[in-house]
Amino acid sequence: MIKYFIVLLLFFFVSCGSNKSKLSDNNYFNRNYFYNDSLKVGIDFDKNVQFREISFDKEKEFRQLLKSNKLSSKDLFLVAAAKEKGLEMYFFYQNVPSSSVKSNNIKTVISDTVNNTLFLEKQKGKRKVLGLVKTTSAKDNNSSIFVNDLLNKIAIDSLNTRKISFISIFMNNFPDVHPNPLFASKKLESAPIKSVGGEDDKFQFLSTVNASISNNKLYDTLIVGYEKERKEKFNSLIIDLSNKDDVYKDNAVFGKISEIAKENQVIMLNEDHYYPKHRLFAMELLETLKGNGYNYLSLEGFNSKSSEKESTPNYKNGIYTDEPYFAHFIRKAIALGFTVSGHENFDKGIDRELGQAKNVIKILEKDPKAKIFVYVGHSHIEKKNEKKKWLAEYFKELSGINPITINQTVICADTKQDLTLMPCKYFNDTTKVKSSADYFLVNNMKPSLKIIYPNAAFKKAIIRGSKFSDYKNKQVLVEIVDFKEFDLMKNLAIPIESYLMIPKNGTINFELPTGKYHIFIKTEDDEIIYDDDLIVG
Repeated sequence: MIKYFIVLLLFFFVSCGSNKSKLSDNNYFNRNYFYNDSLKVGIDFDKNVQFREISFDKEKEFRQLLKSNKLSSKDLFLVAAAKEKGLEMYFFYQNVPSSSVKSNNIKTVISDTVNNTLFLEKQKGKRKVLGLVKTTSAKDNNSSIFVNDLLNKIAIDSLNTRKISFISIFMNNFPDVHPNPLFASKKLESAPIKSVGGEDDKFQFLSTVNASISNNKLYDTLIVGYEKERKEKFNSLIIDLSNKDDVYKDNAVFGKISEIAKENQVIMLNEDHYYPKHRLFAMELLETLKGNGYNYLSLEGFNSKSSEKESTPNYKNGIYTDEPYFAHFIRKAIALGFTVSGHENFDKGIDRELGQAKNVIKILEKDPKAKIFVYVGHSHIEKKNEKKKWLAEYFKELSGINPITINQTVICADTKQDLTLMPCKYFNDTTKVKSSADYFLVNNMKPSLKIIYPNAAFKKAIIRGSKFSDYKNKQVLVEIVDFKEFDLMKNLAIPIESYLMIPKNGTINFELPTGKYHIFIKTEDDEIIYDDDLIVG
């Protein structure tokens, strides 16, 4: 499970335009540390450096300097700024001819007082890094000291593994506004650090970004491995339980939960954060709960501000809503009249679980008869745990209400049914299931827009793009945004679906419900090659 503090992080994103140098494709960032995996160049900058779009707007100004050093914008791999010092920095890379290699470690600095510029070089064998440092103001008169210190921090053929991590790669390449999960996936897969295997950070972040993309072979492979051990453990048991009178399947699951909802004020359901099918079940459950007096939906990691367009889910709501089916879950809740809020604890001075419980209780303080659907990740539903107290246990103690808890994260099995609901008594002793949940759910639902829009007429849509021919053998990311949401929120709008597709004969086609949409098509290099409206029908 991705640690909760990721929800609280402010993402720092380095955008890459279509004019960027190809040398920057393998750039990685972690706060003030930079590394390029292809060039094998690392720079450990001073604090408060800002990395910028890879373009060279000073090319005309320094034409002569570039020419004399046989440089062009194609050699540019990094642009940064130290605003408090009034400095802009441009870094270039060269392979030096063997005949000109005189030393294994050359450092030089050339000062140009007329143009307020320092030009630095650092060479190791045949490989050279050249830097152009421009003073943009009189904020700091010690730019030469800064540059000499910078030279010592440029490392060729050296990676500081303590400075690069999968979490930093995730943060820098999966921003909180209009992310490109295909690009983020590529950066994580090709990261210059080792994965320890299993459910490590690389797996977690790869699964998170790929969960946002349908028809995704990488995601499928990740999940097959993730579920393998549990399926081996539970397959035979679930088959044995299938004929029990108190084991419910498919539509009967909703009938049973309806009975539970009539008699109980709070139901807690958990999810695995990289499972769209878990969000789909939660969405399908909303009507059942609404019919039994539930009017409140409380979500983990969810931000809602009065200044936002609260009637529509958007990227500012939090990292989990980035995934299209989580957004569908929220849309339906709003449409049914639920009051949607977040119970995340942002107070560092209080235990996270206690803070979350108190935030849910605030709903009861305003409306003592409120019936609340609490949706969380993994262990937050635990009412009894030897190692720590979780949200559900704190809530039970403080409110005096025993929430009914349903766990859909622990048990995986190959079943003919989409849904199988079982009481906890079948898992108390013999199976060693580490959960105190009241019910366990096997969820094998298959997310589809036809479930989201059951009454809609679907028709084939064909789009053509001038750049599609460049990607006839490459997958691109097709993001489909409801036009009303796009018109309202622009890049804050979350797609109703995202597909991986390969253009054929300069076209891309797919089925959609009749209506109006806005389509983005993005590449794994983070280029947008299509950005236009589409009417289907």
